[in-house]
Amino acid sequence: MITKKIFHLIIICFCYLSFPHAQSTHSVEHKLTAAKDSAETEQLAPGIFHKHIIDRKDTLSIHIVSLDLKNNSYTVAAVKGCDSLLGRETTSSMVKRLDENRNKVIAAVNSDFFKIKYGGEPENNLVIDGEFAKGTKITDSEYDAFDNIHYQFALTKNNKPLIERFRFEGKIITKNRSEFEVDRINSQTDSNAVTLYNHYQGYTTPQQKDKWKNLEIRLTKLTSNGDTLLYKVTGDWHIGKTKIDDSDYILSTNNETADEMSSSIYPGDTLKIILKLIPDLGKIITATGGWGRIVHNGKNVAAFTDSIEGTFPKFSVTKHPRTGIGFSKDSTTLYLFTIDGRQESSSGVSLKQFADIMIKEGVYQGLNLDGGGSTTMVINDKVVNKPSDKNGERPVGVSLVIIKKEN
Repeated sequence: MITKKIFHLIIICFCYLSFPHAQSTHSVEHKLTAAKDSAETEQLAPGIFHKHIIDRKDTLSIHIVSLDLKNNSYTVAAVKGCDSLLGRETTSSMVKRLDENRNKVIAAVNSDFFKIKYGGEPENNLVIDGEFAKGTKITDSEYDAFDNIHYQFALTKNNKPLIERFRFEGKIITKNRSEFEVDRINSQTDSNAVTLYNHYQGYTTPQQKDKWKNLEIRLTKLTSNGDTLLYKVTGDWHIGKTKIDDSDYILSTNNETADEMSSSIYPGDTLKIILKLIPDLGKIITATGGWGRIVHNGKNVAAFTDSIEGTFPKFSVTKHPRTGIGFSKDSTTLYLFTIDGRQESSSGVSLKQFADIMIKEGVYQGLNLDGGGSTTMVINDKVVNKPSDKNGERPVGVSLVIIKKEN
């Protein structure tokens, strides 16, 4: 005779043996859930969001900040390391410095590649708050497979984002209407070149080659109207290493061009100076470079960077940490990206993979910025990604910041 207790035990055993997969199914579901990608989004401020994606399939940690450019409470600005052409500084240090000067930085990433030989000098044009910190007609890169102009990111006074192969163009018009082409702003000059130096160069103009006949003269600002500036010649022509004051330009030239200019420009003259980026698409308030353009009109064009901008397979095809910037089809949403790499938790991506990620997130025009150990994203004073250098965050030449405007 089966007792009630034995009967209950038989029923329990029958149920367990009849459904042996019940417990293992729960375990499998748990493992599948753990293996899925995850994405967390937080609002940093009105119109600004931070999204963190963990891609477990490809082993990637992706950080994205999106900004509504229709919200006029913010500005996107370039910041120079140590406020000096040759200075290098960590992105978090730049943010801290801005905060101490009563600027509220919401988010920041590193931006342009820099010339290691010359400290933190950016390779491309750099415009900070409407002022040229560097102007160049060709990208100053020691790594290009051939000389060319890299694509650069810019923002106009009307908050319109742009990605173009900007070339610096400058002109000096003298009292007697003679015109001289300005070859560059700041950095090392060339023979028979005309260079303008401002406070971003440092305390003095750089030492020129001894064999050159080098002449310099001081220009003091009078007024400005868009890309056109009026400067007064307030010094005499002299041999260089000239002290640079905050609001002055130092006009520097050499050799035959020095003879020509010193015969056309005299103390007390007023000069008209026109400085711009070509193509001329409006007043630029922020500009910084990259290498190269990887999304064009919503299409992945990363495969063409080697042939168009002189990148090479070790850079473009190999997986690396990456930093990038892009904007939407209607130009109203700006995106900042970092993807960690060279570590167990995140392997990095090729430029083609990076472009695919950008497009998936809504980017219509996208640019790769300096990556590798430079890749850094700072949000509310905290580094949120994991820089790959063994010593942590790397000092860089330039960063891009999203700043809340003062009321």
